[in-house]
Amino acid sequence: MNRQWVLAQRPVGLPRHSDFAKREVPVPTIKDGEVLVKILYAMMDPAIRNFLNAAGSYMTPLPLGSPIVGVVLGRVEQTASPALQVGMIVSGFGSWSDYVAAPAGNFSRVPDDLGSRLEDYTHPLGTIGATAHHGLLSVGNLAAAESVLVSGCAGAVGSLVGQIAKLKGAARVVGIAGGPEKCRRACESYGYDECIDYKETRDLSAAIRKALPQGANVYFENVGGAMLQAALDNITKNARIVVCGLIAAYNAVEPLAGPTNLWNLVVNTAQIRAFRVADILPQHAYLRTIHSEIAAWIKSGRLVYKVDVRDGFDAIPDSFGCLFSGAHDGRLVVKIND
Repeated sequence: MNRQWVLAQRPVGLPRHSDFAKREVPVPTIKDGEVLVKILYAMMDPAIRNFLNAAGSYMTPLPLGSPIVGVVLGRVEQTASPALQVGMIVSGFGSWSDYVAAPAGNFSRVPDDLGSRLEDYTHPLGTIGATAHHGLLSVGNLAAAESVLVSGCAGAVGSLVGQIAKLKGAARVVGIAGGPEKCRRACESYGYDECIDYKETRDLSAAIRKALPQGANVYFENVGGAMLQAALDNITKNARIVVCGLIAAYNAVEPLAGPTNLWNLVVNTAQIRAFRVADILPQHAYLRTIHSEIAAWIKSGRLVYKVDVRDGFDAIPDSFGCLFSGAHDGRLVVKIND
């Protein structure tokens, strides 16, 4: 049988265990051009929360009773496509299930020459690494000697963004996180020059100004809300604001107030641009270039990361909730099968 976690009811505010239900269905059969993938790891990503709302986000909202979808890492068990062979490790968009049958084009083969641990392909050599690298360098166009501000700097993406900024010659990299432990980790492990604890800061805009007196050339946004407001108060001429995520709004019962200082974009002739990593996943040569550079940094010891692995299919709903309570350390994934 094929275990699945499905959407039992639409979450209101923070997701709860009761919003999901476990069911068993037959293992799916594949059609021509499809592969059957056994899921090894399910990635816990904040963006999944958007798919659970009735309004959806950048994909159609999940119908009630449907399996929860997200990024997965798995092994090809059966194939009806010449693109992928049995035994290959692949990554792509799947569901919280033991098995997924889907077109082979939904998955990419995980290269076996970049890292020695499967966990590497859930974090720096997977979509998280691609998000950080592409967002900072291709969308944000970071140049050497520029200053960078990152919200959610101790999270999976933010922890890599700060390090990549330093590796690319940024003059000063400042992060924003919640709590002294996250700020300590951002500075001691991820190379941030300074981390602002927003939970202990009464005036976030003033704290950013103190940390970056000349302003931020690039602001990498993972949170939104009040942080975006404060960041826009502290941008430089021709600054680039990169919108990766807006986690502050994902569980909001009422719409968050938008920034009231967008005029600062005009004053500073700044740009604000959002992106989705899903849009670059089909660009295999580009992804290979990104991941090869990241793999070289890992091998040389210049880039560090942490994967928080939870074990067992039944651990998925509560693990997903940890994304929004902060009760995790590093990239959060659930190991479903061996």
